[in-house]
Amino acid sequence: MMTAKQIVIVILSALAGAVLAFVFNFLILDKILIPDPCYYHTHDTNKVFNIFYELTSEEGYHPFSTKFNFIFTATIGVIFGLTFSIYKLKKRDGRKTTKA
Repeated sequence: MMTAKQIVIVILSALAGAVLAFVFNFLILDKILIPDPCYYHTHDTNKVFNIFYELTSEEGYHPFSTKFNFIFTATIGVIFGLTFSIYKLKKRDGRKTTKA
């Protein structure tokens, strides 16, 4: 049974994972995948690119993340955050029971 403190740790870890995933996606990965956004003014995109980015007139036909990209990034971040927190909590609980 999880205590209130453990639940808060899991929730905060999930939020931290999502934030880190967004930071990684938009500050690092986008710069690697799209070094020149104007490239797409004269070149076609493929289906995988179209899943994660759209070229809208509001953005000057530069790649902008789709809703799927936002949802996918948040989901991956939450999964990593949850996995990390549950692993750390189990490791800590295992240490407590062996020392007691």
